[in-house]
Amino acid sequence: MTSRERVIKTLNHEEPDRVPIDIGSTANSFVKVLFIALKEHFGITSEDFVARPDENAPFYNDDLLEALGGDFRHLFIMPSKKVDYSPRADGTVVNDWGIVKREVDGMYQQCGYPLEHAETADEILAYHWPDPDEDARYEGIRKRAEYLYNETDYAIAARAVSHGIFELAWETRGMENFLVDMAMEDEKADIILDKITELQIRMYTNYLKECGKYVHVVQTADDYGTQNGPIMSLDMWRRYIKPRRKKLNDAIRKYAPNAKIFHHTCGSVVDFIEDFIEIGIDVLNPVQPYAEGMDSAALKARFGGRICFHGGIDEQRALPVSLEAIDKEVRARIGALAPGGGYIIGPTSNIQEDTPIEHVLFYLEKAKEYGRYPLK
Repeated sequence: MTSRERVIKTLNHEEPDRVPIDIGSTANSFVKVLFIALKEHFGITSEDFVARPDENAPFYNDDLLEALGGDFRHLFIMPSKKVDYSPRADGTVVNDWGIVKREVDGMYQQCGYPLEHAETADEILAYHWPDPDEDARYEGIRKRAEYLYNETDYAIAARAVSHGIFELAWETRGMENFLVDMAMEDEKADIILDKITELQIRMYTNYLKECGKYVHVVQTADDYGTQNGPIMSLDMWRRYIKPRRKKLNDAIRKYAPNAKIFHHTCGSVVDFIEDFIEIGIDVLNPVQPYAEGMDSAALKARFGGRICFHGGIDEQRALPVSLEAIDKEVRARIGALAPGGGYIIGPTSNIQEDTPIEHVLFYLEKAKEYGRYPLK
């Protein structure tokens, strides 16, 4: 069975020959140090994609995915060429949303919020927002999509265009400010969210006009959870995020009608999953198994058959810890999430540099060994 056939059967809640493996995907890759080490391990010298120069896992390389045995290949919206991502004199980097970050111990941490002091709607509307129609963002997408579709047998995923609607709102406004705006029903919350939704819809529309007919999965992202519970109440999410997210999903569906919509949202989000399904989300990532309420078997029993699960391999208690812990973790996730199909195995976020290369390779080996159908 080819990778593409394997993934399609899984996405249709059928059992293929084995559980598909995704690596190098949205929130499913490697931080810079580990990425470079893996390339050196395999002797790979080919040039990397640098899709997100201000992120902790900016690099992508098809040859590395080939060496690791992933079943997907990925498409990217590229960084704006109107923005200089070089570090400034104080060591900070500013992206095209005006968000300020500083690299600390190899990880980019946000340290500036461009709308933090905005007091009026006019200030928000007058802000220099990114240009979603910049041609440079979409250069080469159609050519790569056609190549992957016609010349390879991998499943094709269009990676998320940026952080999500809620994330970009608090990243521009400041988390405390934005949560207060929502709690107080301040018009600034609606204005910021409407603007970001508009820009994201235009980005996805331009992106998917180039590649939508070729892709099997369209990836999106927006974090709503912490380890112990959601960031906001379900009522607040339904008031502010759900209708806007539905508009985005509808736009994605229009331009990629045969693709499944993937949504990355960290932490404890069990309370939102029924609503995710209602608004058209087909694949949930990363399914953190030790976050509150995110027990794998319980999620499968309650939602299996209506949403696919992607991820699940824990990065706190398994991947960096020991081979024994990884073996146990892979067995547990496959045993809980894979029966009947609908499970794509992957880490619960970008794999960090505290995970040895030996652990990465052992995890992938065990994913193939224990993921064979019929499951043992």
